Amino acid sequence: MLGLLADRPMSGYELAQRFEASVGSTWSAGHSQIYPELNRLADDGLVAAGEPGPRGRKTYVITDEGRDTVRAWLADTDPDRTVRDEAALRTFFLWLMEPAAARAHVEDELAAAQEMLEALRGTAAARRPATPAERSQRIALEAGLRWAQARAEWARWALARLDSEPA
Repeated sequence: MLGLLADRPMSGYELAQRFEASVGSTWSAGHSQIYPELNRLADDGLVAAGEPGPRGRKTYVITDEGRDTVRAWLADTDPDRTVRDEAALRTFFLWLMEPAAARAHVEDELAAAQEMLEALRGTAAARRPATPAERSQRIALEAGLRWAQARAEWARWALARLDSEPA
């Protein structure tokens, strides 16, 4: 959230929308998580909340301390590269499924990857990056595109194996 607020001030609602549109496929956070976290970040001095506007809407801005904190997190910590992927776990146990259910699972994975590819391609085509933030976001978007492409290719490969190899 600090990284998104570093780009521009936003209300909690705008932040939730931006979160979902930008990093939502990588890291999920719903409204019920965002608002308490914004309050915690404000209490810690990492963001500042403006005066409530219409319907009590507050706009949050990252503070200098918040910017320093997110920069330190980016530079000084090693990312956790473990991934909890329920679909991959189910694939590991395909042998326990009936053949039709196993095939349906892999077909669903192919459809999900193709849907993600289509959405990400639409986002990529929407505009050319102009700012440093937009350039780095486009680089991250490319990682998502390549991941979805690889997942679709894997699903096609897996479907061929399900058809050709004995259970």
